[in-house]
Amino acid sequence: METTQKSYRFCIEPDAPIATLEAALQVVRRLNIELRALRTTSTPHGMEVQMRLAAEEEDILTLCRMRLHNLIGVLPIRLHSCT
Repeated sequence: METTQKSYRFCIEPDAPIATLEAALQVVRRLNIELRALRTTSTPHGMEVQMRLAAEEEDILTLCRMRLHNLIGVLPIRLHSCT
């Protein structure tokens, strides 16, 4: 079965970056999305996160992005298409 793959890049505010990252990973897990890559980088303004995700349907990845956007501490999400 083919999967759709997307990469999301966002920053987490410096107040509680580990707890916010854990909440983001819970969103991914609850939606049964495959986490193909995760990279975090500490910056002066918090933590930068890059996630590469895969799911059977693109709608699930869209829902994931919406839920990540609603997490407190997650700044605007940028989408990078994967080929």
